[in-house]
Amino acid sequence: MVFINKIFQVTPLVIHHSNFMMAIFIVIGSILFNYLIYLHIDKKQEETFLKYQFIFPVIFYTNPIFAEQFNFTNQNLAVSFGIAMVALCLILFYYGDNEKNKKKKAIYNIIGFFIAIIVFGIYQSIILLYIAAVAIIYLLKCLNDKNSNFKYLFTQIGRFGICAIVYLIISKIFSSGNSYLQSGYSSGIVQVIKNIYYVVISTLKCETIYYNASFLLAILFAGVLLTMYIKENKINLGVILGGIGVMLAPYYIMIVTGVDQLKRTQFNYSFIIGFILLLFTITIINKEKFKKIGYIVVGLAIIIAYKQSITTATLFASDNVRFQHDITLAEKLMDKLESKKWYDKNKNYTLVILGKAPCETTTMYLKGEVMGASFFDFDYQSHYGVTQRANHFLRTLGYDFEEATAADFEEAKKFAREENIESYPSNNCIIKSNEDTIIIRLSEEVE
Repeated sequence: MVFINKIFQVTPLVIHHSNFMMAIFIVIGSILFNYLIYLHIDKKQEETFLKYQFIFPVIFYTNPIFAEQFNFTNQNLAVSFGIAMVALCLILFYYGDNEKNKKKKAIYNIIGFFIAIIVFGIYQSIILLYIAAVAIIYLLKCLNDKNSNFKYLFTQIGRFGICAIVYLIISKIFSSGNSYLQSGYSSGIVQVIKNIYYVVISTLKCETIYYNASFLLAILFAGVLLTMYIKENKINLGVILGGIGVMLAPYYIMIVTGVDQLKRTQFNYSFIIGFILLLFTITIINKEKFKKIGYIVVGLAIIIAYKQSITTATLFASDNVRFQHDITLAEKLMDKLESKKWYDKNKNYTLVILGKAPCETTTMYLKGEVMGASFFDFDYQSHYGVTQRANHFLRTLGYDFEEATAADFEEAKKFAREENIESYPSNNCIIKSNEDTIIIRLSEEVE
């Protein structure tokens, strides 16, 4: 990710440049994924596909999952680039498989391997997106060829294995190999099964702002497609395996880790929904007696994308409200601090912030997993409470304090309880516990 940011000159970060390049790669990714699907669909469906290909990207990219993901401006360019490159490397593999000239075949495959290894290292969820994309093209190939294509499947598995091994070796050499993903397998297989079950139920019930009825529609349409394929004698073991791979894709990351993950890591959810709605549309519209149903599905796809985009836009708007709240609160706290007679602007203090002050507003406000979470509220349950993030935020506003240690934080909590320090907005919410340590109590701490 750091390498990609350096290549595109977003270090140091220029937010508008990063956001602009992110948007460019969303467009490029849409084109590449649509082209990848186009290469593998039934040739009889090409004309219909060209008319309705917009269904896939508008469903995929408008989901609020991407609001959470791309809100991390330091990585939004690299992640959008990586997603687009997943399609590109699979397109190169396609041309390598169909190229008779050995030299050109080698060039396509070498470049494809190089790109895949790079994108695997950008973001761990991209690896699972790659697998989902392979499941899609394998399913389409088996449908079109009316063959299970096991040789093709094993070739794809082998390619993935080589890319994954090289990526892991490079990762071990250049990093500590730490993962931000949680792991549930230490709690036992029974608990893992329960965890996965709860995630499945959550998606089916459309819980949270990230899951919606489009997944239920996708399951329904997948069932209709299966019935049609059975009647048309298109079912073979490859279609079954590919279909299972596609339908399980939204749960890959939970199956691998054994526990529900942050929603921003779950690209496959809207990826698979977009593909199924597109495949159902181009299949059903090509059948004269079902053409009207196909048009209805196109309308539904547009409505789903629009509804998702409203939620996504609201998340970004809410995060802006949260940002203004944080600035206002920070300035009020610093005004209180600077009014203290004992405060010396020329002295270095360690600042410990206790309690929390969540963003509370009457304005339209939607809080996600990270978006909309105040720096004076986020990480409250962690070892340092809000102290670390709030301090970093204050530094961006020009208020520079020394980092508090774990010992400083525990001592400050003890001191605040013993001295019964008042909470914000009281003028006595800020005190000096010793010559170089300042305590701000936003609220009483919950042990």
